[in-house]
Amino acid sequence: MKISHAVAAITLALLSTVSTVCAAQVNMKMNAAAQPLFDEAQVLSSQGKMQEALAKYSAAAKADPSSSVPLSQIAELFRQASEQAQGERQVKLRQQAESLVSQILQKFPDEPLAHEVQRKLRDNTPPPLHKASAAAQAEMDLGETAFAQNKMDVALAHYERAAAIDPGYSMAWVYAGDSYYAQKKYAEAETRYRKGVEIEPLNSQGWRYLSDALAFQGKRGAAEDALFEGIAAQPSQVPNWIKLAQLRDAAGYPVTPLKLVRKSSASLGADGKPVVTLDPEFSGANPKATDGALWLSLGIQQSTDLIAQKDGKANATTLAAETARWRAGFQVVNEVTAKGAPELQDPALKTLQMLDKDGELETALLLLDYREAWRPELEAWKRDNPNGIRKFVDKYALRP
Repeated sequence: MKISHAVAAITLALLSTVSTVCAAQVNMKMNAAAQPLFDEAQVLSSQGKMQEALAKYSAAAKADPSSSVPLSQIAELFRQASEQAQGERQVKLRQQAESLVSQILQKFPDEPLAHEVQRKLRDNTPPPLHKASAAAQAEMDLGETAFAQNKMDVALAHYERAAAIDPGYSMAWVYAGDSYYAQKKYAEAETRYRKGVEIEPLNSQGWRYLSDALAFQGKRGAAEDALFEGIAAQPSQVPNWIKLAQLRDAAGYPVTPLKLVRKSSASLGADGKPVVTLDPEFSGANPKATDGALWLSLGIQQSTDLIAQKDGKANATTLAAETARWRAGFQVVNEVTAKGAPELQDPALKTLQMLDKDGELETALLLLDYREAWRPELEAWKRDNPNGIRKFVDKYALRP
């Protein structure tokens, strides 16, 4: 995928004002001027013409600044391009994608597409789903092009052929459901979505789309059930949580986002020595000194785990290791506050501290800060805690 510097510069200039605008309601629709441009971009993207698609998405974003959709598609193109680039170019494209997503979510905090881009940037390890055969994928690609051109019958035929060619490929049925959903044929869409999640219950996206089809038929309880199944399939897919919050908000039971933003990191340099990075906001005299102490502790603990992993003595990527790092961090907080330091300031950190005291830290991290590397621990937790996700949400009313 090639994206020219000129088009990238235009796009960044277009979005430079996004973060200066107050938070707005997510607008998944576009005005009459933007929609044709967006549709053209979708067709170009389905054909692999990414540079041309980017220019059209940029034009659509200019034509309708109130819509979040073209902006998120631009961020996704930069993310995809970064995965195919190398060296400095890869780093730059990834930074551009991260910057765009950050700006989009500042203006549209619940933008589902941007959240998905953010998830893939942080952890693009896919769940254990069946990969389409080459023949099935070819039909899916043809279906995507037809769908982008609003040729729903043609798209459906290709998706159904893909499903027939590769019966284990659940996304073929999910996309077939989309062909009906786009025509507001929600009962027909529901049937196809159900086939998809029956084939692969870990298809989180399929559960989310099923929930949409159910909600449009007035089946609120079933729609919520489907969202809990989608969260169980892959807790890091934030759009499921957003939709669940919308259902619960409408029923008078609000769900609050944790809004955890990581402010330290650790890695091993080329020489094998640990490198800990702490957010610059904690430099010098700072009323958030205790927050900084926690983040520094997390970074140091992570670096120690990375060294142990390199030496074959530990696995730094498990949920157990992450939980241990956080518990050690909260112990540091207890020690410094006992000596007169201020309490934690960040609401997300205070919430996690409360959950630690409640004995729910590991569950909170598993559900609210999930990484695909934790898949074995997630599946074991689900077996040991039937209906555990619903119980956690009912008790704490939290989401990522």
